[in-house]
Amino acid sequence: MLSASRNQDGLTDREIERCRQTWAFLGGNGCCILDTSEAGRPGSRTRFNQTQFVVYLGADVIPGFGMSARSRMSEVACLAHELAHAERFRMGIDRTIDRPDVFLDEAEASLHASFSKSLGFTDHLTLVEDARSLIAEWQKETANREAENES
Repeated sequence: MLSASRNQDGLTDREIERCRQTWAFLGGNGCCILDTSEAGRPGSRTRFNQTQFVVYLGADVIPGFGMSARSRMSEVACLAHELAHAERFRMGIDRTIDRPDVFLDEAEASLHASFSKSLGFTDHLTLVEDARSLIAEWQKETANREAENES
């Protein structure tokens, strides 16, 4: 995930087990491995590694205190978002990690995740809101680059 104001404290064994169960509930075990080896470390990041085809569980799977959708996203929505990256990669969708296009990749993953039948209404809305804000970031950064190129 792109950085946001999310939890930075290492996860407890109980939190890690809850995430393992959530991953299984979302169908993640049928797609790729959820690696929990970094989850107990403060500041660790939840992310999909397409080279290894693994989702790493990090401390930031737990929501933070910010106002953005990315900060408020539940553990379930966060894991669904990372699972969406893995599913999309398996479908042959390989996006750049460079700015500004990384914002589109993240938005597409959130939209993909929002269609999961395992999500509740609030998670669905939060993922759509996240996608909308990421598309706005992409538009802003793209416009700024175009303006710089014209000058």
